[in-house]
Amino acid sequence: MTMLLGYPVGLWLASLRRGRKLVTSVLLLPFLLPAFLIGLAFRPLFGAWLDDTRVGILAVVAAHALMNAGFIAVVTAASLVPRDQVEAAALDGASPGQTRRFIEIPQQLPALSAAALLVALYSATSFGLVVSLGQGSINTLETGIAIVALQLLDLPTAAWLAVLQSLLTVAFFLISRRLGATPTVLFGDSEAVSRRFVPGMLIGGVVIGAVTWLVSGVVYRAVTAGPGLWGNMVNLAGRGSRDILNLSVIDAMGNSLRNLLVALAISLLVAWWLSAKRVGLAVLAPIGISPVAIGLTALVLSGYLPATISGSWLLLPAVQSIFLTPLAFQIIAPARRSLSRELLEAARLDGANSLQVFSLVELPTLAKPLTAAAALVSLGSLGEFGAASFLAYGSDQTLPLVMFRLMSRPGAENVGMAMVAATVFIALAIAVVWFISSVGSRTGRVDVDR
Repeated sequence: MTMLLGYPVGLWLASLRRGRKLVTSVLLLPFLLPAFLIGLAFRPLFGAWLDDTRVGILAVVAAHALMNAGFIAVVTAASLVPRDQVEAAALDGASPGQTRRFIEIPQQLPALSAAALLVALYSATSFGLVVSLGQGSINTLETGIAIVALQLLDLPTAAWLAVLQSLLTVAFFLISRRLGATPTVLFGDSEAVSRRFVPGMLIGGVVIGAVTWLVSGVVYRAVTAGPGLWGNMVNLAGRGSRDILNLSVIDAMGNSLRNLLVALAISLLVAWWLSAKRVGLAVLAPIGISPVAIGLTALVLSGYLPATISGSWLLLPAVQSIFLTPLAFQIIAPARRSLSRELLEAARLDGANSLQVFSLVELPTLAKPLTAAAALVSLGSLGEFGAASFLAYGSDQTLPLVMFRLMSRPGAENVGMAMVAATVFIALAIAVVWFISSVGSRTGRVDVDR
């Protein structure tokens, strides 16, 4: 469904001459929001209807489609063939349909395959979204792992489910490799195509309207629920109605920011190191392994570690960096490889050592891609839900866990607090999308797979 929605929207997006940056930002916004937040935003829209399993399944599918369709659209627009090839085919007598079938789609297939791989991986690991909308009646491998491990305390069965989920990831990789999947440049100056794809414009209008409606609903509830916007903001210093939380929302924010700094440092350093190595799609493997499975593995292995390590809050950001590093790599690696070898060699011939080459040549030149990578990793860490469900407890709980608990309990005060926190998340995501697209338009290219 995501491909069916995203591809025609991408054809329309590629035809835009004005407002393309704004439309791209709106389309990508749901993709960069945490999956659990998409679920929380959808919940009030369906209300009591979610008690019906069929409606719940429909809501989960719709949420996934909205979350990923914009990403497919942007990849489609970015991977279109140059206009001169299309014009040459037209001069040779090819119809628009023949041009698309025999020239455009074959050249787009590697980029679309890579995008489809990421969509499949993230859909298979959207634990927070399924938990938010499924309400226990809809289960996937991820939710099954959590239920078996945390509620039934059956770790062997949970481990087998985690292995099955990992095998599913391997299958996705093998299929994408057969299709020759390669990432593409998502942001940058590109020539708009001449023809406007009307069906894509109509579908794109629906998608943009749905995104706007979803975001507006969150902001509206932040302003109107409970004691209102100011009251909800003041309540963030508390523990919710009847003290249902173990810590205040502000304390949870502090925990999330603390984890972010550690995960960010690890992810950027490892991604920088990997960018100098010969690695292919295998670097994306941690993305496809469920954070729930990784969190479960870390929880089990922590029993064999000293108490100072197993009980430390540092365990969670260290685990988060496992699946956040590929995000940074997909931006840093293409930018670093595009750096002129002659420039680096000239610096070395002038007597610069490795540290000087890094600090005086590479770092200033790659500052914008590095900043974009840091922004995406920061969003990923702040919104991470699966591994945190296993590794963050008591006074170390993170903001996503606290928000989910607030939405899971009755009371307008709890809903208002959760919606204010969600609004902050959305504002951060908008800033990141706008920044990355601005970086791309100024530098000419930023490679992002998510």
